[in-house]
Amino acid sequence: MRNTFNKNERLCSRKEIEVLFANKNKTFSHPFLIRWQVVQANSSTPAKLLIIVPKRKLRHAVDRNRTKRLIRECYRQQKHTLYTFLNNQISALNIALYYTDTKCPDYHTLFEQTDKALAKLMAELKKNRTDAQQ
Repeated sequence: MRNTFNKNERLCSRKEIEVLFANKNKTFSHPFLIRWQVVQANSSTPAKLLIIVPKRKLRHAVDRNRTKRLIRECYRQQKHTLYTFLNNQISALNIALYYTDTKCPDYHTLFEQTDKALAKLMAELKKNRTDAQQ
């Protein structure tokens, strides 16, 4: 698998975003609020990601853009674990990563936090799948 983050891996559709936020599946892993929705299998990618860094948390556009860039980079390097999990477990996912901290992060701490957030997401998906089977 290539470590890229292409357009088809981004969640851009307004309808899909509205459905995602109408869904109640969410979890918190500091500094991320993670919302997800299981969708039909996509031939292009097993997961689509939406990154949200609100103006209320980081006032300067420079900080928001840098944070989004860092989150994209961290996700790009760690998505292979999520993809292998999804290929074994579920059809496909729409994911929203909502950044909730008020400080602009550095790369190394954000990398660890993204790793923990993805691990927590996979644990939640596994738990929901076992609950649905019972």
